[in-house]
Amino acid sequence: MVLRAAALAMHVWLLAALRPSDPNVCSYWESFTAAVKESYTKPHIVSSPEPCPGVLGSPMPCAHQRIVYRTEYRQAVRTDYRRRYQCCLGYYESRDTCVPRCSQECVHGRCVAPELCQCEPGWRGADCSSGEGPCGGLGGTRSGDPQLGVSDEHCSSLCPPDTFGTNCSGRCSCQHALACSPLDGSCLCKEGWHGPDCSTPCPAGTWGPGCNRSCDCARGGPCDPQSGTCRCPPGWQGLRCLQPCPNGTFGGGCGQRCDCAHADGCDAVTGECHCLPGWMGPQCKQSCPQGSWGRGCRSPCSCRNGATCSPQDGSCTCAPGFRGPTCQRPCPPGRYGKRCALSCSCANRSSCHPANGSCLCAPGWHGPRCAQPCTPGTWGDACAQRCLCRHGGTCDPAQGTCRCPPGWTGTLCAQGRAWQGTPRGLHPPTQPGR
Repeated sequence: MVLRAAALAMHVWLLAALRPSDPNVCSYWESFTAAVKESYTKPHIVSSPEPCPGVLGSPMPCAHQRIVYRTEYRQAVRTDYRRRYQCCLGYYESRDTCVPRCSQECVHGRCVAPELCQCEPGWRGADCSSGEGPCGGLGGTRSGDPQLGVSDEHCSSLCPPDTFGTNCSGRCSCQHALACSPLDGSCLCKEGWHGPDCSTPCPAGTWGPGCNRSCDCARGGPCDPQSGTCRCPPGWQGLRCLQPCPNGTFGGGCGQRCDCAHADGCDAVTGECHCLPGWMGPQCKQSCPQGSWGRGCRSPCSCRNGATCSPQDGSCTCAPGFRGPTCQRPCPPGRYGKRCALSCSCANRSSCHPANGSCLCAPGWHGPRCAQPCTPGTWGDACAQRCLCRHGGTCDPAQGTCRCPPGWTGTLCAQGRAWQGTPRGLHPPTQPGR
């Protein structure tokens, strides 16, 4: 395990030692993960008991639920990318530089470009193993013939860079190449380029040597013509652009942070805030206007009788004296106040105001608690009516009907009655004609 870790550390050090300016060094994007702490909005169900109609003075609780949103935090894994460097195709690393690779050993020569050997004088062939002529296969076989790809008649060295042909008289025209053939000047293009002079970038959707590989990126993302690494469009990430931006980020490479106050994230492409229910505005800082609620404040409130509406879930907060889901019902008799939670203290079957509990006295009673009967000579609601009974008659404090004294009758005690005395008591006089 220790040796493996040491080998990995050495490999990382070697990668870091390559010089990006080396024309034979290519770059690629490497993904890595990191643990982060992110916020999110979680709905919670909250119960708020309300009194139910029941026995006077002993309200029974009624469960009333609503949803509230709270910000919580959780551990998440975020994928990010960093640039790495490696030897281009056809090269391998040796002592902090990238040298060409020849699959066959250059027996009597050295490897000067991928799969291209520079043979020693007198040797020829792809691997410099054939010994015919003074220049071994690079030029003619007879002494004095013009030599292709060598700089002197003794074939002591290949043509200098950017030259080729007979006596190295030709000039290479390669633009983005790994090497130029000293024989015919043909170009060996770098990854991401093609064409006779390596001046044409790979067509969209292709990459690699000769542009012969296809990009494997989702969401229409292009890829790097050299390494094939996907360049994800805004809102996406991952090796193949299959992962949306983590919550709270947006844009190219998911590198921008959402600027939202009361939201559960933003649009991964544009950064537009996704406001929580009850909030609106570019940054979700404005509460819903009175009378609306929900996501986007698009739902109308249904609360009645002066009740207020929760901008988050539309639940009604009733004004004192009303109850019900939409505050459509007044308090039952004997109850008043917020949520009808208080008991009336009015006497003599009097009712109370459902909002503030003030007593509404029954006819014939008055006082703060309706405990005092109407004073003589008055009757009715609030004892506001005057008695009209005559000859000392009294009136009923509730209905105002007269109670006549002896000898008087009629609605207002205005009609007299004659009485005669006899030994056995009083009796009405006989009517005339009887």
